Amino acid sequence: MQKIVDVFRKKVQARGTKGIFSLGRLFRIMDDNDSKTLSRAEFEKACRDFKAELSSEDILTLFGAFDLNRDGYINYDEFLRVIRGDLNDFRRALVNKAFSKFDKNGDGVVELEDLVGVYNASKHPAVLEGRKTHEQVLAEFLETFETHHNIIF
Repeated sequence: MQKIVDVFRKKVQARGTKGIFSLGRLFRIMDDNDSKTLSRAEFEKACRDFKAELSSEDILTLFGAFDLNRDGYINYDEFLRVIRGDLNDFRRALVNKAFSKFDKNGDGVVELEDLVGVYNASKHPAVLEGRKTHEQVLAEFLETFETHHNIIF
């Protein structure tokens, strides 16, 4: 199964989708009905569009690898976890440190209100040049997150 995941991951990365924002855009493109999940049919279509050259059986296996909670759909978190792969120890420690900083009340969830308290836009070029206020830059930053999701670790 890992070989099939690696083939798909390489096809996705070959499309220039390596960063989290480009992966989010790709997921939204794959989500034909805007349900915030991928059905098996949507996923199969994406595999064909990517010319991943996988058999129907391999696509079914790949879908299973992405559907981590086994609900019959792939949500964005599942998609991201499989595409990005496992973190090495250094990256995991860095993520844990950042998460701890963001999770102000220690409940294991980072909410938008938590980000407001730690994001500092004072060194942002647009603020330094006087083109935007700190509040404008903060609002733009917060718009990059889907407001109906919390970040859970």
